[in-house]
Amino acid sequence: MTGRRGTTVLELVVALVITAAVAAAGASAFRQVVDRRVTVVAATRSTERAAALRATLREWIGTASLDTLLAPAGELHVVTNARTPAGTPGARVRLYIDHDPETPARGLCAAVRSPASEAAITQELDGTITALQVEYLDRATGQWMREPALLAGRPRAVRLALPGDDAQAPLWQLPLTLVVDSLPLSWGAS
Repeated sequence: MTGRRGTTVLELVVALVITAAVAAAGASAFRQVVDRRVTVVAATRSTERAAALRATLREWIGTASLDTLLAPAGELHVVTNARTPAGTPGARVRLYIDHDPETPARGLCAAVRSPASEAAITQELDGTITALQVEYLDRATGQWMREPALLAGRPRAVRLALPGDDAQAPLWQLPLTLVVDSLPLSWGAS
């Protein structure tokens, strides 16, 4: 009696089915890894963009005097010695939200004007930010106020909230608060 050698067709089909199932599970796991990587990269880019913009705003406001009589609700006007698109110290920066469909900029924008020029350089800072909420900490009452005209004097701090429609930028959900006691304020300057 001779022993059986080789594989039957049934054994070959079973081996192919098992191999295909393992390959399908591996492909599915690999696809999930790739999808998660894409999500992480997008979130990282969004967070880096938000962190860079927060640093720019902190620099502009941190070396600034506040011009509150010129600032309507939802805007912040500062005169800063920090580096701006105008390229000169003493540049006047107007932070605002652009909703105008006639302009190419959207969202949070800055209109920067150098002291030697009447023309402003407008720059879109982040098109996903849909509102700019500016609050001032009243030195006398310790309350946050949105209208600078209601303050008893110079504010103790300024807080910016920048809500937007970008769900991947949770850094904007944190308000940017700057203590202005140490700033060279020209409070109420024109």
